[in-house]
Amino acid sequence: MSEAFSVTIISDGVWAIDEGMVCSYLVVGSERALMIDSCMSKGTALSELVKELTDKPIDLLFTHTDSDHTGGQDGFGVPMLHPSEYSYYLSKGNEGRTMRPIWEGDVIDLGGRELEAVLLPGHTPGFIAMLNRTERRLFIGDIISDSWIYLFGAGRNLQAFTESLEKLERMTNSFDILHPCHGSKELGTEWISKTREAAEKLLAGELEGTDPPRQMPCKAYHHNGVTLLF
Repeated sequence: MSEAFSVTIISDGVWAIDEGMVCSYLVVGSERALMIDSCMSKGTALSELVKELTDKPIDLLFTHTDSDHTGGQDGFGVPMLHPSEYSYYLSKGNEGRTMRPIWEGDVIDLGGRELEAVLLPGHTPGFIAMLNRTERRLFIGDIISDSWIYLFGAGRNLQAFTESLEKLERMTNSFDILHPCHGSKELGTEWISKTREAAEKLLAGELEGTDPPRQMPCKAYHHNGVTLLF
C-alpha cells in the first residue's frame, strides 16, 4: 500500500483516503465502487491503492475540479463531473481527456448502496455533493470544513455559496453526518448553519480579515469556528 496515503475505515465499505492536505472517499456496494475525488498527486498510485481495497469495478466522480481533487485520476477511467466544471477541468492540464456528465438528482446505484448528486454551486460553479439517504451520510467535498474554505479566485461566488448552504439547511432531515475533504473526516450538520452564518456576515461586510495561513491572494475571515478565505 502506498505510503503517500493513509486509509481510514469510516464504516463497512466506506474508506477515507487521506493525502495529508486533502481527503477522498471510496464507497463500495455489492456490484460496483465509487471513488469520490482523486486526491492531489498525479499518476496511478491512488488507483493502485484503491484496487487493493476492492475488486469491484470502480467509477470516479469529481465533486469539483480543483487540482487537489483530480490529481490521481489516472487508472480510474472516464470521470463523472457536472458540465459546469468542464471548461475549468480542461484548462487545468486535462486537455483531450473525456468526461461524463452527472446532474442534480442523478442516482448512482452501487448495489445495495445508492448515492444521489446534490448541486451546490459557489465554491465552484458545478460543485456536487453525494448523498446516501439510507446511511444518512453526505460527502460534502470542500464547502464545509473545520480547517478553512477557499472562496477566492476564478469561479468562486460567495452569494451562490451562501444560497447553497441555505439549500443544505433545508435538506438536513436527509442526513446526519458530513464527510469533508479537508479537516475532520466527519462533522455534524450544525456546521452547515455555522458556515452559512459566517458567509452571510462576510457578504454583509461584518467580518474583519486577517492574514491567511500561508501566502495567498486573499484574507482569512473567522466566525464561530469557521474560516473563509476570500
